[in-house]
Amino acid sequence: MANSRQYTDEELIQRVWDVEEIKKLIHKRVIYIANEMRKEELNDLWVQNPEHKKTASFGRNTGYYTGMDAIHDYYVVHHQKEREKQLKELHAANPAIADIPQNLHIGCLSSHPVSTGLVELAGDGKTAKGLWYAIAQETEAQPDGTGKALWMPEKIAVDFVKEEDGWKIWHIVVSTDLVSEAGEDYSEQEVYHNYETNPVDVEFGTPTIAKLIHNTDFNWWDNYPSMPEAYETFSDAVSYGPEGYVRPALYGLDSKEGRNFR
Repeated sequence: MANSRQYTDEELIQRVWDVEEIKKLIHKRVIYIANEMRKEELNDLWVQNPEHKKTASFGRNTGYYTGMDAIHDYYVVHHQKEREKQLKELHAANPAIADIPQNLHIGCLSSHPVSTGLVELAGDGKTAKGLWYAIAQETEAQPDGTGKALWMPEKIAVDFVKEEDGWKIWHIVVSTDLVSEAGEDYSEQEVYHNYETNPVDVEFGTPTIAKLIHNTDFNWWDNYPSMPEAYETFSDAVSYGPEGYVRPALYGLDSKEGRNFR
């Protein structure tokens, strides 16, 4: 429902300030990701209210992790283990690269700069929704001394809630449109997405709620996550969390949708 409230000058100034604070929050997240500060991201930028933590969610193409404990296990613990595994492989191939914590992220680059930010503040000012696009790039060092670099354009949709100490991330969906190795001819990629081998899907593992929410076979036609629209107050119907997901009607086509999705 569109917001039709009339605001005082002071309220309008506060709303402008809130939108700027929300944008700053997402920009901080970009830096945290680049600096491999995932634990700090969850502690500093995500919800801390116990009730909000229970309903927090992190979504990607193949589902959602729900609750901050599950998000932490995936986003921090699992990622740490993968980095430790990579370092051991580098050390085995080149003993000069010591297997020590200081080298944990050697040869790695995570760049997810955002653009085209669109923020809608709820009429009641208690929550907000935002959508950004990122031409992301991930690079990992390989045991043979080379680097494997991947392009991964993605939409980033976020529900925010205002807690006692400011705006926080509540629900997030990172929907990747494609994954292409640097230097690879995109026209030579498989037409249909392979969920068993795609590095983003493999890394995401088995989420709390496993479902195909963004089908890259058809690019943007599924319109998920969609642009935020004006709304008065937060409800499940407008959520970027799993409770707000609506399966696109076009999935009824004989489109091989989910043909190799687990």
